[in-house]
Amino acid sequence: MAHRFRTLFLCVSAALYATFLLLDLTGAADSTPVKFAAILLCFFSSLLCLQTADGRLTAAALAGAVCADWFLLLPGHSYPVGVLLFCVVQAAYALRLCHIQGKQFRPALPLRLLPLLLFALPLPKLAALSLFYFANLTANVREALRAAAHSGAARLFAVGLLLLMCCDLCVGAVQLGLLTGFTGIGMWLFYLPSQVCIVLSAEPKGKNL
Repeated sequence: MAHRFRTLFLCVSAALYATFLLLDLTGAADSTPVKFAAILLCFFSSLLCLQTADGRLTAAALAGAVCADWFLLLPGHSYPVGVLLFCVVQAAYALRLCHIQGKQFRPALPLRLLPLLLFALPLPKLAALSLFYFANLTANVREALRAAAHSGAARLFAVGLLLLMCCDLCVGAVQLGLLTGFTGIGMWLFYLPSQVCIVLSAEPKGKNL
């Protein structure tokens, strides 16, 4: 990503971030359109790195995030579809980590796949799907932290996934009715910065992570 566009991307993202946080804190208006615009900005910005395999994987994951947020944010919520799409996003991030680490990548298949057994239990399917998603996010965070020693870009990716985990912990707390005053704001307090970090971590042309 060119330095000038990177600066513009950060400035616009910061403006959208401040806007929707202010709307959420004051209740002055619905912040949903601003939030969705911010996620679209992240996706379209990632398209600047399509020259590399890493950039294409990043853009594919962010496209999945846009689709997932469409089902979770906009009227007519379909939470199972949204969570399923976020599972696809984590699969794309696993492929990205495999690309970054090569033979050093540890897929941690038991951690990733064991939650599938929950679908055989009398649990709500959304709960089982959410646990499957979180298990794959946890595995990706672990691998991203290992990859963070490679470069500053890889460290940004690890920070992005850690922020995403913080966001999802807030989502889980809201679903359980815990600390709703903070966690209701905290979801997006962490989510947009996570996406911005992931966009900025995409491999630019001619460089390696």
